[in-house]
Amino acid sequence: MSHSPDVRAYAQLAGALALGLGTVYILLKLAREGLHRLFPSYIPGEPNTALLASPRPNAGEVSAKDLENAREYDYVIIGTGTAGCVLASRLTEDANSSVLAIEAGHSDLKQLFSRIPAGFGRLFGTSADWNFYTEKDPGCNDRKLYWPRGKMLGGCSSINAMIYNKGAPADFNEWESLGNKGWAYSSVSKYMKKAETFDHSERSALTQEDVKEHGSNGPWKTGYSHLAPLSKLFIDACQAVGIPATPDWNTSKGMVGSSQFQTFIDPQGQRSSTAVAYLTENVARRPNLSIATGQTVTKIIFDNSSGKPRAVGVEMAASSVSPIRYIVKARKEVILSAGAIGTPQVLKLSGVGPSNELKQHGIQVVKDVPGVGANLADHLCGIVCFETKAKSMQFLFHPTKSLPALIEWIRFGKGAMTSNAAESGAFIRVADREDAPESLKKNDLSAGPGSVDLELLIGPLSYIEHGKVIAPMDRDFFSVGPIMLRPESRGTVTLKTTSPFDAPLIHANYLSTKHDCDMMVYGLNLCRKIAHSEYFKPAFKEWYFPSKDVETMSDEQLLEVLRNHSQTIYHPMCTAKMGPSSDKDAVVDENLKVHGIDGLRIVDASIFPKPVACHPCAPVVMVAERAADLIKGVA
Repeated sequence: MSHSPDVRAYAQLAGALALGLGTVYILLKLAREGLHRLFPSYIPGEPNTALLASPRPNAGEVSAKDLENAREYDYVIIGTGTAGCVLASRLTEDANSSVLAIEAGHSDLKQLFSRIPAGFGRLFGTSADWNFYTEKDPGCNDRKLYWPRGKMLGGCSSINAMIYNKGAPADFNEWESLGNKGWAYSSVSKYMKKAETFDHSERSALTQEDVKEHGSNGPWKTGYSHLAPLSKLFIDACQAVGIPATPDWNTSKGMVGSSQFQTFIDPQGQRSSTAVAYLTENVARRPNLSIATGQTVTKIIFDNSSGKPRAVGVEMAASSVSPIRYIVKARKEVILSAGAIGTPQVLKLSGVGPSNELKQHGIQVVKDVPGVGANLADHLCGIVCFETKAKSMQFLFHPTKSLPALIEWIRFGKGAMTSNAAESGAFIRVADREDAPESLKKNDLSAGPGSVDLELLIGPLSYIEHGKVIAPMDRDFFSVGPIMLRPESRGTVTLKTTSPFDAPLIHANYLSTKHDCDMMVYGLNLCRKIAHSEYFKPAFKEWYFPSKDVETMSDEQLLEVLRNHSQTIYHPMCTAKMGPSSDKDAVVDENLKVHGIDGLRIVDASIFPKPVACHPCAPVVMVAERAADLIKGVA
C-alpha cells in the first residue's frame, strides 16, 4: 500500500503556522509600541550631583569665600518646574552660556500617570508631589486644605489638569498699569505665540482669524482633546443662564463665555509638560546644560563685600541627613523658579524677606524685603455633584472597566484616557450680569471689560476631595462648581523651621471677606440653575454631593457647604510680586530682579502682581519666555 501525502493536512498545518506567526507578529508589534509609549528611551537629569557641583561637608555656614574653587556656571536655575524648564532651554540656545538647573524631584517621564492625561490625580500624594497642606483655615471651618504641587521636571505642568488658558488682555494691561513697563498684553502676547504649536486638526472648529492668534512653531503642543457628550451639554446649557458660547477664550477678544478647554495634550495623546516640550533629548544633551535631580536647594549664597548684596551661588543637598552638601558658583545670575510656595521659602532661608520673621528664626538678614511670602492668592473651587441618567466617565475610576480605555491610549493615543477631566467650562464677569448681587457689582475686582472674575468648571464624573472620595463606580455622575478668580482675600507663606526640608506654613485665608463669600455663593446658584435647565433634563437624575438637598439650600447653607467642602484648584501665586520700588510689598522689578540685590531674579507665578483670572500655566510659560529674552538683553 502506498502512502501519498495528505495535501489538505499540509495546507491546514501551513495555515495554522501562518496564523500563529501572524498573531505572534501582531502581539510583538503591539508590545513594542506599548513599551515605546510606556518607557521612554531617554530620561533627562543627572542624579549624581558630584559630577555637576563641588562637595563640602555639612558643617558650618557656607559663604561666598567657599565658592572660590567651586564648579561654575553662568546661570544657576533653582527649580525646573513650569518656568524653569523654559529658561533652561532658552538660555542654552546660546552655546556660550552655561546653565545648571536644579530639581528636587526627578524626570516626569518616569511618572506614567503624568503622561496619561486622565491619570493626573494618581500623582497626588506620591513622591512626584510636594504634598503641601495649609494651616487650619478659619474661613473653611478650620480645615487644613491639601495643596498638591509638582515635584519633578516640569513641576505643576507635569501634575495639573493640562488646561491651556492664556488670560484676557485686561489682566496684563493691569500689570503694566501697576508700574510694570513691558508687561501689557501688546508686549506679552508674542511670547504666548512663541511658546506654542497649536494643533488645528479636525478637533478644532476655530476660524482662521482665531487660529492666527495662536503659535505654530513653538515647542509646547496645544489644541483640543477629548470631549464627552455631557461636557458638550454643559456648553449648551450655559445659554439658560445667559452665558453665550464662545469659540476660543485664548484670543485678544477676551474670555467671557462657555467653551471647551484647550489643553496641552499633544496629538499622540500625551501630556506636553514644559519638561517634555522644552527639555527634549536634543536640548537636554546640550554640552552647556546640566540638570541636577534629587537635590533640594538649602540656600542662595550672597557676596556682601561691596555693600549691596549679590547672589553668587547656591548650596544644595539630597536630604536633611546627608553629610555632604554641594555648592556651585553663578558667574552671572541665580534664577529662582521654585514656585509660589518654594520661592518665598528659599528666599527667607537665604536671608531675604521680612526682617522680623527672619530674626525670629535666627536667620541673618541679607536684605529686608517685607513682601516676600505676602500677598498669597489662590483660586478657590466649590464642587457639587449630581447623578446623571446619561453615560459619564465615572468608569475611569474602575480598575477593570477602565482597561479598554487604557489599551486604546497605549495603542492609538486616543479615547477617554486623553481626557483632562475638566473638559469644558464658563467664564463670567459678574458685574456685567443683571442677576448678580449689588455687593458684587459695586465691588468689581475684575481687571476690566473682557476680563472675568468667576469661572464655572465641570467634569463628566465625580470629582470630590481631589478625586480621593469616589462615588459609586456602577453609576454615572457630573461635577460642577464655581471658581473665584479674583479673590479679595490674601494669605501668607511663612517659615515653620529653618530646615529647607520642612514645608513652610501656608495661611490661605479663604472666604475671609464678604466679597469672596458672595462670589462663591453666587457661583453655586448659577451651577444649580444650569443643572436644572431644559438642556440637562434628559441627563439630570438627583443631587449626590454634598447631599441630595443641594437644590433646596439657602444662601447661608450654600456658604456652609463651601466652608466645609471647597478646595484649591491648584493656582497659588503672587508671593513675590512684581512692582516698582515705591511699592512696599513689591519683591521684584519689571525686569524680575529682586529689589536691592544684584544677580538674583525670580521667574515663576510668585511674581504676578495680581492674580490672573485664568488657569495660570500659560501665563507662567509666557513669563519665562519673556524672562529669557530679558536675560539675553533682547526683550
